Amino acid sequence: MLNYLKTISLAVSSALILSACATNDGTEDIDDRYMRSEKGPDLQLPPGTSQVKVTDSYRVPEGVAITNRDAKGKKLTLEPPQLLLVAGDGIWEDTEREQPTVWVRGDSQQLINYIQRFMDAKNISYEQSQDNAVTTEWISDTDESEVSEHLGSYSVDGERHKFSLNVVDIKPNEVALQANHLAYQQDKDGQWIEVATSERVAKQFLNYFIGYYDSKRTQEARARILQQAKVEIDLGYNDQGSLALVTEREFLAVWDQMPRVLEALNLEITDRDRSAKTYYFRVNEPDDGFWSWFGGDDTKAKIDLEPGNYQIKLSELSAGGISLSFFGAEGESLDSSTVTKIYPEFSAEFKRGKGK
Repeated sequence: MLNYLKTISLAVSSALILSACATNDGTEDIDDRYMRSEKGPDLQLPPGTSQVKVTDSYRVPEGVAITNRDAKGKKLTLEPPQLLLVAGDGIWEDTEREQPTVWVRGDSQQLINYIQRFMDAKNISYEQSQDNAVTTEWISDTDESEVSEHLGSYSVDGERHKFSLNVVDIKPNEVALQANHLAYQQDKDGQWIEVATSERVAKQFLNYFIGYYDSKRTQEARARILQQAKVEIDLGYNDQGSLALVTEREFLAVWDQMPRVLEALNLEITDRDRSAKTYYFRVNEPDDGFWSWFGGDDTKAKIDLEPGNYQIKLSELSAGGISLSFFGAEGESLDSSTVTKIYPEFSAEFKRGKGK
């Protein structure tokens, strides 16, 4: 009997819980306790005050009255803001100007030259360039240019545009480049109809140029680095009068190339000390194993040095340039004949340059 009563009690409790969670039609029973909240205290006036007097100073001026109550939502564009591509090195946006403008590191004539190269590379016809501006001819869907692919949601099908890229300000080592959407027309039944120009389209055209400019500058910088990586090495003397390898290049150009050169010559780097301007390397014992009979030992040193530990010390020459002096494990200078023997391999590898 006791178990039976417990079962009834649990069943009733479960029913009560379920009735609190849902209504008879299966919908959620929303907490409506806020409907039964009590009224708060009345506003209390400060002592000695019987009424609040409204004066003219609190009135809304008649000239400010809202008269146009038409909905504006449908007139607003749903497109996200167009940002300028300023991720390139030496490019930053000028937000103070009305038209899209970026500052570019360099000089005016150099930038105009890049703009002309951009127009030619992208098959964009343009007018005779001025000293500080390049203006396009009409760009339409009949042209061979790819401008339409870079105007976002805008297309030149049945449309045509004119743009200009202008140098509008100059500072030491910087110029301000501004884009203008000069004209915009649409073809309506064989007639060109003027359409309002757009700052958004001007930004997209400016981004098109900036992308080209940054890409070209990166390619040119990479080519310069590869060219500069070539280090001309000659036989000469250090400031102590010992035979050494010498170059006219600066310290960093030689120091940064040293790991690549040593690795290419199959010389194992064991340590380096920038403060002492010294690289430590090892000539390993030749592999006398099975594969050595077939010329398969790719770890054999490519210079004529006995197996063991060595040092290369870089020193700045009093007459300019850098000397590379060779030492044994205990810091003893290698003799002139040894330096002469290893010179050709070091010279050839330094001249090869990075990435060659």
